[in-house]
Amino acid sequence: MTSSQQMPNVRTAFATVRSPNGYLSLATAVLLAATALMPQLWRTLNSVAAELAAVGTLVTLLLVWLMKPHHIGRHRADQRHGTVIAARSILQLVLHLWPVGILTLIYPIASQRMAGTAVGGVRLTSLLLAVALTVPWLSQGVCMPLYRAIGPLIHDGDMDKIRSEFCEVWPLTFAQSLPTILLFAIPVQLATQWSMKAMSAYVGLCVLDLAFAQSLVLTNMGHHRFGWALAWTGYAAPLLVFPTAWFLPPLLGLVPHLVLLHRFLRVRLIALDRIDVLRDVVRGLLLGSVLWADKLFYFLRDANHFAVETVFLALLPAVLAYNYYFVRLAPGFDSSVASLRAAMENEPISSLGRYSQELFALVQTSIVRTALAGALLSFGISWTMINITPDRAGLIAGVATASWLFMMTTVLCYKIDYIGEHRVSQGFSGAHLALCGVAFVAMPAGPALYFALAGIELLLFFVALRACLTSWRMPEYTFFWRHATAW
Repeated sequence: MTSSQQMPNVRTAFATVRSPNGYLSLATAVLLAATALMPQLWRTLNSVAAELAAVGTLVTLLLVWLMKPHHIGRHRADQRHGTVIAARSILQLVLHLWPVGILTLIYPIASQRMAGTAVGGVRLTSLLLAVALTVPWLSQGVCMPLYRAIGPLIHDGDMDKIRSEFCEVWPLTFAQSLPTILLFAIPVQLATQWSMKAMSAYVGLCVLDLAFAQSLVLTNMGHHRFGWALAWTGYAAPLLVFPTAWFLPPLLGLVPHLVLLHRFLRVRLIALDRIDVLRDVVRGLLLGSVLWADKLFYFLRDANHFAVETVFLALLPAVLAYNYYFVRLAPGFDSSVASLRAAMENEPISSLGRYSQELFALVQTSIVRTALAGALLSFGISWTMINITPDRAGLIAGVATASWLFMMTTVLCYKIDYIGEHRVSQGFSGAHLALCGVAFVAMPAGPALYFALAGIELLLFFVALRACLTSWRMPEYTFFWRHATAW
């Protein structure tokens, strides 16, 4: 190839880097590298007050930018409208993150009051930790059938019909989902050798949490953030008031939903197809494994040395960015997809290119914004944690870096799954799960393991990113062929 033939590729590469998304991607890479190298950076730059002030400023600027609407008009009326939208988005995000905040505050207090309490010879704190590491992953699987069942009704906006349909399918779907708990209970028992009483408590609490998680589907899909926050307040309150009554949180968390649904509870029950439920549960478990499997594997590998506060706080940036994506960015993404579908049905083919390009640009922007949010939060929170507990700098940096990659791979897998490439998304998720399992078998739990996982996940992330962008580059064709082959 001649130099003249190479020039367009060079220009394209420079144009990509110099685009807004290119600059933000570069900033993300720098922040993620700084997080990974934080133990070394902290020893070199250890003026705590100045650095914390800088981190606080960066985080503040990030939040201001991230909560801006995508398009704000030039006129004052448009600006006021944009400000209202931004304020509403911030409120929705705060309410959606309410469980993260309230549980982060309450659990340390409750765990101190649980000291000395045991169930079947197992410390209550250890039992609750096992459940807390199981349920986020478990809920990704058991909620998927309900999302599929009531999902088509959400766009109509008839909440009475949605609630009635939910009450028709929820009881039997709950019963069909119960065996999923065995996939977690058996490894926990083999790893911990807990007594029958302790394992019964573990399984019982998983059952209650499964019911609570499924009850949240209706609130989450309807974007009822106040109902969401109220349910989680009911869940968290017993931990503070009656910390040793381990069965109370999910039961009280269910109360607001049961009150809301009381008019629809006397309905005929409908059983979803067992094969469809099984397929949905497996699909959800695989997708959920990317962000949550390593935490449970860590517990199973070395339960006695699981650094609870360190791991959960280092995971926090990824959780915050993950929720930011689904609350702030996913609704606009859904609207853009709906616009393309409507154009495919009602407008000439020549007009589809514009909708397709706008949707692809939105896919890119949502990935970049989520990545930057996670990277900056990882840098800021990790720096703060290392200043408080410098002896755990390696674990903090390793978990934060790896969790950012897990979170981004999860978002990419959801985007690939959204467009109908279920086997591709499940293939990436399954690959992550297998590699993660091998890593925890081959290496002791700790910083080295998480940095190794980060290196492996980095390769998987880039492959998933390429697959995601390829799938969404011309979405009108993908949606058309999905529709055509469904007949």
